[in-house]
Amino acid sequence: MTFSRPIGAAPLMHVAVLCEDVDKSLAFYRDGLGFSARYEWTKSTSETGQVVYDARGVYLELGGHTYMELFPGGSADVDSSSGPMHHIAIIVPDVDEAYRKCLASGGREFPMEAWTGEPASVVLNGEPEVKCRVAFIKGPSGELIELYDQRGPIHCSIR
Repeated sequence: MTFSRPIGAAPLMHVAVLCEDVDKSLAFYRDGLGFSARYEWTKSTSETGQVVYDARGVYLELGGHTYMELFPGGSADVDSSSGPMHHIAIIVPDVDEAYRKCLASGGREFPMEAWTGEPASVVLNGEPEVKCRVAFIKGPSGELIELYDQRGPIHCSIR
């Protein structure tokens, strides 16, 4: 499957996650989803020397110059479902395998209303219909992650 960004559209650079334990989150994304740490820092300063940020940060490469950024400061008793950003969707080649790996690497089940969040094949009823396989899992810092495998391209226009 190939995705392309519309001409002139700004690319997504990163999504930041506040982590209760950065190392635990790093292990989850590495072992559960295959991401690798690409850059780590402990301080950001302006050109004039003013400290802008003074704690650990880690970029995990998602591909195509897009990253997940891990920061300390999260809390295990919250999750992202209350918004404003509900979840992060990650394209995986096999939703069932990724779900098992994520659970084994510190992720937790995330039931939603009448659905358990376990892997399921679904149909999006737009025009045309789109078939995909999805699952939802909660990462170690409470972030909600959608594991996503689309079974065909999206070719449509929004009116």
